[in-house]
Amino acid sequence: MFIAIQHEITDPEQFWQKASGALTHPPSGMRVHSTMLSQHEGLCQCMWEAESIDSIREFLEPELGDSSVNTYYQIDPDLAIGF
Repeated sequence: MFIAIQHEITDPEQFWQKASGALTHPPSGMRVHSTMLSQHEGLCQCMWEAESIDSIREFLEPELGDSSVNTYYQIDPDLAIGF
């Protein structure tokens, strides 16, 4: 399944330090497809492919939870535009 995550970044320095580590070594079965950063450093959206929202949440929250508020939602590829 495809999962979008919106990160409301509360500590940009810590977020990007941890994200650069977490994103480069995801567990088997998980893949990041894109990372989109707003012009101000307070908002980022990522698109992942994983078995479930819970699996990606369990992977990312220990790394990013102290430096961002994260919202996870499933993407419907049949309804998505440009997907």
